[in-house]
Amino acid sequence: MKKSLIALAFALTASSNTFASGLDNASANVSMNVALYASITGLDDFALSTSGTDGSADAVYSGSDTYNLESNGQVRVTLSGGDLTNGTDSVATSYSLDGSAMTFDTVADSTHNQAHTVAASAQLGAISDQKAGAYAGAITLTVSGI
Repeated sequence: MKKSLIALAFALTASSNTFASGLDNASANVSMNVALYASITGLDDFALSTSGTDGSADAVYSGSDTYNLESNGQVRVTLSGGDLTNGTDSVATSYSLDGSAMTFDTVADSTHNQAHTVAASAQLGAISDQKAGAYAGAITLTVSGI
């Protein structure tokens, strides 16, 4: 009787191990694709000012703002902007990103999260080349994939 109980216990243990290990299994790979994404934050309006005499011939006005660019891959930033205007009058205006060109690329095959600078400058001509008053314009920073 004792041998029968031991045999029965062994049989139950062996059969429960068979059920626990399963009769079949399958495997699958799980994947996802993260799209290229970028964000510009902290870009604000800014004013140009001169260190010389305001409104004088050949006075140079300049100003800048700092913004943050964050991306999860390589991107290109392009700056576009026109002359500052006051109705029909305008003053030639130049722009730069990080003190140089109007375009820059982030490092290939990497993420990016850094502060950058956009700057503008305008130079007056002769005193009578532009009328006095408020001049304004707009800039656009465009981020695109490379």
